[in-house]
Amino acid sequence: MTSSPKIYHADYVVVGSGVAGLRAAIELSASGTVLVLAKSTLSNSATAWAQGGIAVALSDEDEIGLHELDTLAAGDGLCNPESVALLVEEGPKYITQLIEWGTEFDRAGTKLAFTREAAHSRSRILHSHGDSTGREISRALLARAHSLPHLHLRAHSFTTGVIVEDNPTGALRKVVGVRFIDETDGSLHEVRAGAVLLATGGLGQIYRETTNPEVATGDGLAIAYESGAVLSDMEFVQFHPTALAILGAPRFLLSEALRGEGGILRNINLERFMKRYAEAQELAPRDIVARAIVSEMHRTSTST
Repeated sequence: MTSSPKIYHADYVVVGSGVAGLRAAIELSASGTVLVLAKSTLSNSATAWAQGGIAVALSDEDEIGLHELDTLAAGDGLCNPESVALLVEEGPKYITQLIEWGTEFDRAGTKLAFTREAAHSRSRILHSHGDSTGREISRALLARAHSLPHLHLRAHSFTTGVIVEDNPTGALRKVVGVRFIDETDGSLHEVRAGAVLLATGGLGQIYRETTNPEVATGDGLAIAYESGAVLSDMEFVQFHPTALAILGAPRFLLSEALRGEGGILRNINLERFMKRYAEAQELAPRDIVARAIVSEMHRTSTST
C-alpha cells in the first residue's frame, strides 16, 4: 500500500539549483516564500561544471556593441536579436551584482583579469580560480540563497511531475505545484505553489558522448512535455568541442580557455587541421570546431 504524499505550500517552487534556478529563486524571494528542489546535492549542476569563464563587455578595450556583433555572428543567423541585445546590455550590471554578492573572479592586480575565447573579438572572458568559474558562481549564489529567510533549499528531491488542474473558468489548465521523491528515504511529497519554474538544465546524458554532468538527463523537459507544455528549438544541443578521449576514462571537458590562450588542435598524425575548416581556426565558434574535430577523426579513421 502506497502512503499518501506529504504536502507543503510555497508561493513559488523552483526545480533546479544551477545558476538559472538560484538566480530566479533569489529574485522571487522578495515577493514570497520560495522552495528550491535539487535532485542531487545543491551544488551538483551544469553550472558547477562550467570551466573557462563568462563573457561580459566590462574591460577598457571592449564595447557592448562589439559583444553583440560577435554573438550574432557566432549564432550564424539563428539568434533572436532582441534577446542578444538584452543579454549583452544587462550583462555588466549582473556580473557587478555577482561580485557584490561575493563572487571572486581572478584579477591582475586590482583589476579584473579577462581572457579570450572562441568567437570573441576581444578579451572579455572573466574566470575564477583558473578554470573553476561555474563552481565559484554557484558557491556565491548558494551563499546568497542561504542568507535569505524566505528561500528554502532542499537537496536529493527528485521531481517526478507537475500538478495540473482544470481551470474552472474554462481557460487553459493551471499548474498548481509539483510532486517529488525524497531520495534519502523514498518518501513521496507534493508542493502546492502559486507558480512553478523548471530550471532543470540539459539532456546531454541521452547521448553516447557528452561532457555534461550525470544529472543532465532531461527530466525537466520530459515533465514539461507530459504536462502539456510546448517545447521548441530541441535540435539545439551544444557539444563542447574538446574533451578527454582516453579509453575507459570519462569524457570530461577540456576548457575552451586552452584554445583561447593559444592551444592548437592536431589530429592523430599530429597535423594542425583547423585551417581546413575555418579562417578563425581554433578560435572558430564551438559548433564549427566540434564538427571539424568529428570530420577529422573520420578522415583519419580515428575511432569515435
